[in-house]
Amino acid sequence: MRANTAAQMWAACNGLRQGMLTRMERYAALTIQKVLLPSGFNHESTDQTHDYQSIGAEAVNHISNKLMLAMFAPSRPFVKLKAGKKAMAEAEAMGVTQTQLDAILAKGERDAIAELDSRGQRPKLFQIMRHLVVTGNVLLVLAKDGIRVIGIRNYVVKRNIAGEVMHIVIREQIKFDELDSKIVDLLGRQHSEDSTVEFFKWVKRERNGAYTMTQWVNGTKLPKEYDGRWPAERCPYQVITWDLADEANYGTGLVEEYIGDLEAISTLSESVVDGAVQGTEYRWMVNPTGMTSVDDLNNSENGDALPGMPEDVKATQGGNPESINVASAVLDKYERRVSRGFLMGSAVIRDAERVTQEEVRLTAQELETAYGGVYSTLAASLQAPVARWLFDAIDIDLKGADLDVTIITGLDALSRNGDLENFRAAMGDMAAIATVPPELSARIKWEEIAAFVGQGRNIDLARFLLTDKEFAEKQASMQADTVAQDVITQGGIAAATQEPA
Repeated sequence: MRANTAAQMWAACNGLRQGMLTRMERYAALTIQKVLLPSGFNHESTDQTHDYQSIGAEAVNHISNKLMLAMFAPSRPFVKLKAGKKAMAEAEAMGVTQTQLDAILAKGERDAIAELDSRGQRPKLFQIMRHLVVTGNVLLVLAKDGIRVIGIRNYVVKRNIAGEVMHIVIREQIKFDELDSKIVDLLGRQHSEDSTVEFFKWVKRERNGAYTMTQWVNGTKLPKEYDGRWPAERCPYQVITWDLADEANYGTGLVEEYIGDLEAISTLSESVVDGAVQGTEYRWMVNPTGMTSVDDLNNSENGDALPGMPEDVKATQGGNPESINVASAVLDKYERRVSRGFLMGSAVIRDAERVTQEEVRLTAQELETAYGGVYSTLAASLQAPVARWLFDAIDIDLKGADLDVTIITGLDALSRNGDLENFRAAMGDMAAIATVPPELSARIKWEEIAAFVGQGRNIDLARFLLTDKEFAEKQASMQADTVAQDVITQGGIAAATQEPA
């Protein structure tokens, strides 16, 4: 696909996905419409249409909240810093132990999470979750001043056969005077202040894996000072997908997998509502051969006397109650299916600052089990870029300091508390082994036992236990201190009992 300008690249990619956008508009209409409003929607003069059912919106908000709290739990680091070989060697040269170094790195992790909260970026992350659930696609922009979320309508993406992003084109239709003041001064002669222009950002992947960006106003490329270039892991433009199929440019969301059930719920909800309305309506049937006339009945007031017999006038109610009961029963069946698919039947994690480790672990396990690794995939595509962005914000140079970022997710604990639990379990195992008979204890190789238990609990016990040599030196030192204390004590006793001359 050849394109000389960003506008041409946009037109080529956007023309191939119109059917997909139409489908996604329907997905949003059945759940949360503002995620993807219809083309040409005017916020000032058009009302958003709402479906007959609300379970779609409830389901999306529920699982988005569950993902948000599991992946970005309040006051709980979702990332772990690990020192590389070079950093460890430098720390040892300065006399810093691994435990002390880990304590320093743990403070950096907490500072990064505090930066996320202080900047108020959690609502943006929640928006990302909703876009992923409904449309399966969202563009994350990690700018210096904050996170920006761009929906599927305002960007296009082109991937290679391996699924790597080759092109991203962002299009924004804005007033010319809303552009940067330097751009307005540069192109002021070509546009009036109140004219609408198309502002493009074109991100391309180079052969070496780096990404470059150029900016365009309509068909005019801005000067090089507006260009950008980043290594792949540092690119601020990250395309996030819920589930990306092979040879596909765009992902699919969770709503698409349950669209049949949501459509059925919408149709049945409409039938139940219409049937209930009809069931509340009634009419008076008047015997045409009786003495009471229709005009007498319509013109009478409460308490008036009318000629006729009671059986000449009878009330007839509309609707079909039996049909409503059938529709309600089927509707309940579909709602239960959607509830299971969006994990609405389980307990909700409390939206609180002190969420227990077990709550987070159970939710992570539930998400992992239900979606076969989608949760862990988001850890690499969403949490890792956000983590690097946060460390940059607090001026921690990961590359220069030889630090590796590890996202703790899935069935593992989502914070350093998981290591503490593993340590407690490992020490419990060691304590249980220490209760063996003395004859057996004397023959146990404790260093080997510690290594074996540590491997099983995923913890390195060697750093907490003395080696045989260190233990022997400590025992010798303690014995020497005891002997010295005895000498001092005996000397004091002798001096006290000595008779004066």
